[in-house]
Amino acid sequence: MAPKKTITAASLVHEGHPIATQAVPKDFAWLRDSTGSETQTMYFHLDNGCVGFVQIAWAYLALTTTIETNAMFYVPGHPCVFETHNGHHLKVKKDSYEFECKGVSMSWSADHSKLSIKYTAGRERDQKGVAASFEFVRKSEGYKIGDGKTHIGEGTAAHYFYPAGEVTAKGDIGATKFESSGAGLFIHAHSGNIMPYNVGAEWNMNFFTGHREGAPKEEKDRITFHILQYQTPDSAGAVNCSNAGLTENGKLKAVFWDTTVQHFDISKDENGSGYEIPRRILFTSTGKTVDGKTVKAVFDARPSLRLHDIDVLGEMPYVIRRIVQALITKPFIFERFEESATVSIQVEGEEPYNIVGVAFHEHTLMK
Repeated sequence: MAPKKTITAASLVHEGHPIATQAVPKDFAWLRDSTGSETQTMYFHLDNGCVGFVQIAWAYLALTTTIETNAMFYVPGHPCVFETHNGHHLKVKKDSYEFECKGVSMSWSADHSKLSIKYTAGRERDQKGVAASFEFVRKSEGYKIGDGKTHIGEGTAAHYFYPAGEVTAKGDIGATKFESSGAGLFIHAHSGNIMPYNVGAEWNMNFFTGHREGAPKEEKDRITFHILQYQTPDSAGAVNCSNAGLTENGKLKAVFWDTTVQHFDISKDENGSGYEIPRRILFTSTGKTVDGKTVKAVFDARPSLRLHDIDVLGEMPYVIRRIVQALITKPFIFERFEESATVSIQVEGEEPYNIVGVAFHEHTLMK
């Protein structure tokens, strides 16, 4: 049997048309259709140092539907907290712009400028668990590559981004209270007619926040940069698929659709996953600024702080675990943090510059 093909969203754009296009509210509506998966995720960096994400995840797998809430909170000086729970009874309302399940609710305002999130899943199950509320005020326009959809065999994988939001948050992590503001990234991901584990065999995701190196204090406008990159399984051609965005002071500056990834300092995971993982990852992204100039971003990432390792099988319900285990040996997600990160930016016709700050990293292996 011939291997399935992967056709990336960027390759489907006709010559002369922009590869990156604006994502609109309907791209963030809940779909929940066909065999596949769907996630609505907000990542955040707060000014008090707190970093993490909140997510609703839905999957239809072998006649079984599963709904999960996933959340991670890291406050400097305290252990990282990761929670995953059965969400039960997903409800989708308000033209699919409001969605909730047991433990998490997300709702967009009528003009789609603000997302309200309430996370109670941890506290509902344990008084030492997490409860938090967030407001994500969208600053930049959204983006997608082409129509957002990459075709993998007979299925599709789609990603839509709001790359810059102003986040306010407050909550309780056990006995630790936090209240702060900061930056956020929102991603809607959906796969249709393809099992979640057949989309990508290896994933890299990062979310950087910082400012221009050497900028005077009064000119340190917030800059964000993110990459979501994955390689399809060997059965689908092992094709590199990527999305990346750069914002300055809340405005979308550039979108990248070609990211190469190189791993260095690879060694066996000392925490027992059985995988060999890199301690240095070199990302090189190319794309265009919003005004049409060629741009390159180089992120020589060296995530040093281990936040959490997620044994995906260990977190799954029994029936789903048995199904997935028959197809994947050990799906693992490695959550890391980089306390001193640098991204180099080169815009056509301009002097190169560096942005410096911190970065959250997520490295996923599904082999």
